[in-house]
Amino acid sequence: MRITTLILAALGTLVASGCGVRTISLESDSSFAMHQENRVFVVDRSSSDAKSVVEPAGWIRLPGDPAWALSRNEVTRAAYWIDGNAGTTARSSEHDSDQPLGTVHPSWENEAIRLHIAPGQGEPLDSDVFTRTDGSGGTLALGRTARTILDVRGRYQAALRDASGTEVGWLRLRIGPYEQAARIYEAALPAGVDDRLGVAAVLSLAQEIDWIEAHTTNVYENDKGPLIQSIPLH
Repeated sequence: MRITTLILAALGTLVASGCGVRTISLESDSSFAMHQENRVFVVDRSSSDAKSVVEPAGWIRLPGDPAWALSRNEVTRAAYWIDGNAGTTARSSEHDSDQPLGTVHPSWENEAIRLHIAPGQGEPLDSDVFTRTDGSGGTLALGRTARTILDVRGRYQAALRDASGTEVGWLRLRIGPYEQAARIYEAALPAGVDDRLGVAAVLSLAQEIDWIEAHTTNVYENDKGPLIQSIPLH
């Protein structure tokens, strides 16, 4: 376990230093975007217009420690605690005594995930389910009814709604080995939702996708892991 964590930390260092980070083409109407490079997340677009990286918070994770840390120029900007049920709590440092920046809690409708995003200050948001937008095969929404890993591939979108039910933003997903990265996350976050809480929403979605892929049939006999790394097209 410690060796695996060391490898992940090394990968995060490479990404943070700019080595091997691909450029992702993003939707023009997104205000926030991330993608995954193997087991490290790269923030491609944020309000600061500066690239950040989300990587394992430490070489050894003890009880009560955060799972992930957001850093820019080797300075920690936020840390994230995972509750094991696709829920994520964000704080401004790696101290669990700090007040949360916000939380993301999932719920499921017919096995399709929704997110409840609650800023530390401000009005909470609820997402719709993530409905498929690409017209391809597979499930109509991102959910646990997928039977094979092929059913998970595709493009999805979920509206973000305020307490009155008014749409105030959205979250989008691109999942597949022939995308620019195997998982690309984009959002139009409303005012009052910190980018660091956007990272928390992505981490919750990533946990859910991991769970779905781990419980579906992998049609690739030589690769039993999740499709984290994309296959570049030539």
